[in-house]
Amino acid sequence: MASLARRLALSSAAVALAAAPALAQEILLNPSFETPGPGFVLFQNWGQFNNVFADDNIEVPAQNGSRSVKMFGQFIPGGQSDNGVYQMVNVTAGTDYVLSCHTYTPSGDAIQPFVTVPAAYGHLPLLIIDFKNSGGTTISSAQTNAFEPGIDPTDTWVFKSMTATAPAGAVQAQVTLLLIQFDLAPGALFWDNVSMTEDDTPPGPCNAADLAEPYGVLNFFDVQAFLQLFSAGCH
Repeated sequence: MASLARRLALSSAAVALAAAPALAQEILLNPSFETPGPGFVLFQNWGQFNNVFADDNIEVPAQNGSRSVKMFGQFIPGGQSDNGVYQMVNVTAGTDYVLSCHTYTPSGDAIQPFVTVPAAYGHLPLLIIDFKNSGGTTISSAQTNAFEPGIDPTDTWVFKSMTATAPAGAVQAQVTLLLIQFDLAPGALFWDNVSMTEDDTPPGPCNAADLAEPYGVLNFFDVQAFLQLFSAGCH
């Protein structure tokens, strides 16, 4: 009996070791914007458009390292301006990806909540993934608010994240940090410490009988856990 218990203990330990997740590998290059780009490119590995600037711990303290991205609108009366940075990465169809970022708006120059009445005004800061096929065509997209003006606090770095699945046919994804400004809404937004990794969240139980790791499959360890609970008189 002791020998059987010892074998079960060793088997459980082996399963636990096998199920231990590896550290998620960063997919983005220069994710914290520390490395300057050549020429007019502000950040190596990142493209940029419209009102984008590099802040070297001058206006705000970087969330990571010594450099962050500053964005503000083009102040088009009654119009819309799009401002941002982007990067292309390789992806695998069917894989879940976690995209996250940190954003900061100063209280003295805070971005404004977006409203549509009486006309479009304010800001929409968006964290975006566009999945593309081998021809470069976007086949699906996912996005989340990177900052919620009027709700998220000012003068502090705010963390945001989302998870998206690369669809069938996807071979690349464009990650975009976008600040949309409407009308003459004042305010600036800073970005730092962006990350994109494969989702390494351990799977949870697949049903009520899946009582023990490794989750997602019914096996002897679930039976063993049930017997232990039964012996303990659990209901």
